[in-house]
Amino acid sequence: MRASSLFALSLAAGIAAAIPALGQVAGNMLADVGMLGRWAGDCAKPPGSGNAHTIFERTLTGTGGQYRVEFSSSQATVRSVDRVRVVSDDTIAMRFTTMTGDTIGLAFDITMLKEPKRYKVIGSVGSDGKTYIKDGIIVSSGQSNPWQNYCGEK
Repeated sequence: MRASSLFALSLAAGIAAAIPALGQVAGNMLADVGMLGRWAGDCAKPPGSGNAHTIFERTLTGTGGQYRVEFSSSQATVRSVDRVRVVSDDTIAMRFTTMTGDTIGLAFDITMLKEPKRYKVIGSVGSDGKTYIKDGIIVSSGQSNPWQNYCGEK
């Protein structure tokens, strides 16, 4: 009888500890890690020609977070932010799912280095099994993935 009471108590404690983690929506986690707002390689230049602007924002539906990438004034994509996890003091992991364009439904597990006013994606693997960024290098081009600087609110 005593063993079953201890088991029940320990099970209840484990469930109680898990509830706050389950309750974290991606939009809140984006705020917690300082990602909300506009980011670009060069904030002074508009989106275009190698200077995409990324806007992390809260949503009222779905996961509570998304990001838009503006490649130019007429080309953009939207991805839901499905999960945000702090790996270490300067490393964040996220999972995104593409919501627009030719690759709807394609998810990406990414790892990024994060400083207060900039971030850099150092790893990206798609749900299609392809590695897009490895060790900070864009696999398709062999180029270093650039830092993205904080430009302010949307």
